[in-house]
Amino acid sequence: MDDATINKVVNGYVRDHLSPKPEQRAYIAEKYGELKGFLGGVCFRSGSYPRYTAIDPVHDLDVIYPVTDVTVRDNPSALVNQLLAQLQEQYKNSPTKIKRIYTQTHSVTIELADSPEGDFSIDVVPAIELSAKNDYGQALYSVPEILRLNHHNRQRRYENAAERPIGWIKSDPRGYIKAASDLNDANGDFRHAAKLIKGWRHACKMAYKDDFKLKSFHIEQTVRLYFEANPDCSTVEAVTACLEALPDYLENAQIPDRADNDRLIDEYVDDLTDTERNLILRLQTEALAIVRQLPASSDEDDVVDKLETLTTVTKPRPVVTTPATRAVTPRQPWAR
Repeated sequence: MDDATINKVVNGYVRDHLSPKPEQRAYIAEKYGELKGFLGGVCFRSGSYPRYTAIDPVHDLDVIYPVTDVTVRDNPSALVNQLLAQLQEQYKNSPTKIKRIYTQTHSVTIELADSPEGDFSIDVVPAIELSAKNDYGQALYSVPEILRLNHHNRQRRYENAAERPIGWIKSDPRGYIKAASDLNDANGDFRHAAKLIKGWRHACKMAYKDDFKLKSFHIEQTVRLYFEANPDCSTVEAVTACLEALPDYLENAQIPDRADNDRLIDEYVDDLTDTERNLILRLQTEALAIVRQLPASSDEDDVVDKLETLTTVTKPRPVVTTPATRAVTPRQPWAR
């Protein structure tokens, strides 16, 4: 097989096995459209889904609700409670099936009951629109720091908010969406490469749970940097190069945030223990060995087998050793 054919098979695998299904995309578009109507059109989606780098299944969606009242920073609960009452009333007459709508201190969560892919929720997060603009001329925002966390870690952060109050950070969600959109328009292999490495990362996360610390957004940004430097590269080339570069990205935090060059999006790297870093590196080494075999694939089935191996990670069971028993010589009745 030539490289172009192998890359086409890889992209097809990503589309069919790692990308959100058409029925789920239609569902999310419908539910977001309804919510946007409830909010008077004053909102936008944030995160990997609008960047076209989310993998299947999509369990949650962040929706940013911009406001100009800076007092929200000191008392977000007032706006959040008002938003809760508004949405509860509007969903009463909606055909959408709702499990529950509830507040956290900085957001309103809508848990839906009719998703084709199981559990699905939408977090509506108020954000303060700032006068500052990004390099695309779009507004920057002051957002609750929880927006940087996935939904699992977000809940944990809420639980210890009494000890360490949740702060606000400057963010550029529209800029990240625009940058990803431009890369996708120039070369659709950007989203394929991001999804494939995220698919590997998800498999590692499922196997090792919280012991595997590599963050999805961190991976995506390493892929973005590679495509910006190599705009004509293929999915296979990018995935191979990004996995090769991963050890360097784990040495220290180094990727500036779009909204604030003094803050790094990969700052968690500096807090990794040797055990946590070594686990990522061991699994990265195994993944890289698989990806490097792709150019030598003999046929489509061979490519798919390699991709299945890449995105299937099993945690070895601990070896249980049985303590050696000491041989005991029976005492003979005549031995006195």
